[in-house]
Amino acid sequence: MKTFSFGITIWIALTTAAFAHIGDDEKQIEAIYGKPAKVLEEKGSVRKVGYAVGSVAVVVDFVNGISRCEAFAKQDTSALKDDEIQQMLNVSSVENTTWKEEPGKQGDRTWKRSDNKAIAIFPARGTFLTVQDPSYVQPED
Repeated sequence: MKTFSFGITIWIALTTAAFAHIGDDEKQIEAIYGKPAKVLEEKGSVRKVGYAVGSVAVVVDFVNGISRCEAFAKQDTSALKDDEIQQMLNVSSVENTTWKEEPGKQGDRTWKRSDNKAIAIFPARGTFLTVQDPSYVQPED
């Protein structure tokens, strides 16, 4: 029952975000997710912002005001299940695209979107899914 109710919550929360995509600007993202819950980091041209969307936490990395990376997790940080990952991938698609799972490294799972404009990474620890521009590299400390 708990998984089912989370599935419904995530579906409702993320269907409103169905049009937030990699490449959207801060105003477009805010129109979908609402006001940021917290600015997590600002380093040069990169701004990392956290949003609360229902029971889902979303962290967006903006580079020069454009979304290049979005990470999705349950706010309680529990592990994501396969159906929840699929829902997150579905809302991260753009029209006429699909996701194809590819071999991951060191227990991670990875997907590539059919338009080659986004990849998804699900680390082995299993608590968050990252969707990003394939050329995006996280800034180092």
